[in-house]
Formats: sequence, C-alpha cells, structure tokens
Amino acid sequence: MTAPTPALVLENLTKRYRRLVAVNQVNLNIAPGEFVALIGPNGAGKSSTMGCVAGITAPDEGSVHINGVDVVANPVEARKHLGFVPQHLAMLDYLTGLEYLHFVAELRDLKPAQRDAEIEELLVITELEDARHVVLKEYSGGMARKLAIASVLLGSPKLLVLDESFVGLDPESTARLRRRLQRHCDEGGAILLSSHILDMLERLCSRFVLLQGGELVMDISRAELDQKMTSGEVHDLTELYLKTTGKIDLLGHATP
Repeated sequence: MTAPTPALVLENLTKRYRRLVAVNQVNLNIAPGEFVALIGPNGAGKSSTMGCVAGITAPDEGSVHINGVDVVANPVEARKHLGFVPQHLAMLDYLTGLEYLHFVAELRDLKPAQRDAEIEELLVITELEDARHVVLKEYSGGMARKLAIASVLLGSPKLLVLDESFVGLDPESTARLRRRLQRHCDEGGAILLSSHILDMLERLCSRFVLLQGGELVMDISRAELDQKMTSGEVHDLTELYLKTTGKIDLLGHATP
C-alpha cells in the first residue's frame, strides 16, 4: 500500500535577515491527520517558518512542499492545498462577510452547492449568521478572526497553518472552532498551529514541535508527552517547554 503524501515537508529550511539566521536548517514532516503545535519563545523563528510555508517569504536555503508541491517552484498550485491565517490579519474590508467567503470559495473552485452548504455550516459555528451582510471594516477583531478561520476551512485544504489564531476569541468560540479543526484532522487534513496558550495546545494537539534560536529542539508526539507526565518527569506541557528552553526556574518550585 502506497504511503499517503505528507501534508507538509520542510527540508533544511533556512531563512536569514541580513546577519540574523531566523530559521536554521529545520526539517519537519507532517502527515495527514496530524494536529501539530509549533511553540517557542518570541523570536524563535515560528512566524518566519510559517511565512516560508505560506509562500509569503522565500527560504534562503532548503525547500517547502505542501501535499507534494514545491511552494517556491509552483506557488499557485501549492496554495490550492493551503489555508493560512496570519497573526496580523489583512482582509478585504470593503466586502461583507458573505462576499468574502464567496470570494475564497471561488479561489478554491468550489461548486455552488458545496460552497453554500459549507458557508452556512461555518457561519453557524462562528456565530456570524447575523453578520453575513455586514462589511468587514465593521467587524470586531474577534469577528474578523473567526471569519478568517472559517474561510481557510472552505474546501478542506490539505494543510491549515494558523498563527496565534485564537487570540481575542471568547471561550465559547474557541471551543466550537477547536471541535471543527479537530474534525478537519479526523477527515485527513493536517494543521500546524502556533500559539503561546500552552494549556490549550496540550488538550488539542497530537504532536508538539519546539523552535528555539531558529532551530528545532523538540519534536514529540502526544503519546510521548503523556508518558513523560505519567512517569512524573514533567507535570504538563508548560513544564516541558520551560525545561527544554532552560527557563524552568520560572515555575518557582523544584522539579525532578
């Protein structure tokens, strides 16, 4: 049986900004169905990595493949398999919420019946049914972020890349979107989610990847984290993060 095509492959990914090496020879393979947390301190290279994946910035060395497509060599085809929500949103403010979703659906070549069914479901999940005809410049920050997440789910692209996408959302909206994102993975999609909300990532993700100083310093599965917690090596993901980054003293108590 042929192995499924990885949703994302980073091979020796390197990104420099003059003398600063923001991402240094990072290798990462994400399979269909995986929900991967990308964590690390500020300045660790997370946003630069995501920018290379999204095709916003070109790597200086190495390669990025989404569903087998080279992002640099064939960016248009690669983006067909990608849904990206950046930390700082840039949306078409003169469109209504519904017009924006229709615009994204057209880019994804969705048939009208599929488009309409998915949009209605996502508007309900995000509680934006009554705001569908409101122009985006009138949306609050939380509303805009919910609409951005809804838009990347349209057509179920193979890979979702979400950069701090839960910032500013209320707990109810976060819970609804978490369930919908998990369903995306259960149906064969993959997600790379960057966030500083470690307790949420611990509950949600199946794998945890940590960048520090532009390098990949930890890559463990949900089962491996559970084993470390069961053995008493760490109490939770936060403690593992602080131990790995050399900041365990911030917990304020002794650990094994």
